Amino acid sequence: MKMMKVALFVDHIFSKICYLFLVLGTGFLYATIYLYIKVPNVIPVHWGSSFKVDSWGRKETLFILPVSLFACLMLSTKKFIHAHETNPFRIMAAELIVLGVLTLLVIAMSYVYTIYFSLL
Repeated sequence: MKMMKVALFVDHIFSKICYLFLVLGTGFLYATIYLYIKVPNVIPVHWGSSFKVDSWGRKETLFILPVSLFACLMLSTKKFIHAHETNPFRIMAAELIVLGVLTLLVIAMSYVYTIYFSLL
């Protein structure tokens, strides 16, 4: 019974949290456009385990993370999840996994964009 309440709670707040990620993603998209205009043509694109740059690439790679965030948001709508699953516990698990992935994307974007803004 308690698990059912948790599943319903997660299902209830999932859309609201996704709207928060949509607002954050929009802000990151604006930051990406600004950075694209300002950064040099070659930028760091990968950091090793010691957080030292070990790969460089074109500045178009700036758009990978925001596009990934928006793609994840589009594929994680309640309508999409409910169309593929009916078990409330599996729905809750899918929603928690999506929220975890979105959180990791935002953390990665925050770290990377801090470095990109320091290039200006």
